[in-house]
Amino acid sequence: MTDYLLMRHGQSDYSGPRKWNSPGWGADLAPLTSLGEKQVQDQIGEIHKFDPNVVITSPATRAIHSALVLRQELQVPFKVEFDLHEWVPDRSFRWTTLGDVEKLWSEYEKCNGKWPIGETRPWEQLESVHMRVIRVLRQYLDYERVLVVCHGEVIKALTGVKHIEFAGQLPFYLCP
Repeated sequence: MTDYLLMRHGQSDYSGPRKWNSPGWGADLAPLTSLGEKQVQDQIGEIHKFDPNVVITSPATRAIHSALVLRQELQVPFKVEFDLHEWVPDRSFRWTTLGDVEKLWSEYEKCNGKWPIGETRPWEQLESVHMRVIRVLRQYLDYERVLVVCHGEVIKALTGVKHIEFAGQLPFYLCP
């Protein structure tokens, strides 16, 4: 059986996306703050105890940056997996302001991540996040221990845990 360790990325620096007024896809280009790097570095001891065989990460810069901080200490394969990305506020990718995202997030939260019966919404349902991430994790069933660097809502979709601190970790098990 494969043991997964889910790790949320460190604190992000959104000053670049704000400067370019690109809160939509541009927000995914945000790297870590100095504090975010320290948050990840502070977890290296715990990651060494887990002793991963491979590190997989979301394609978002904040997650890749977090994985790269760990990579300096780990001598294992490192893979970027597109479908480990964060929850999508608008599946058409048409959001343009932080206000748009906040409005969609508020609706998503109010609906508990599920569209009302007979309706569709622009945002990705929590079950969809769960299913796409499970498809990725199933590709790694031949490994003993997999470190998964991802996002809070991805962790929530897999575990039901509603909040995890930056660089926080949770074990996860997937039956084949």
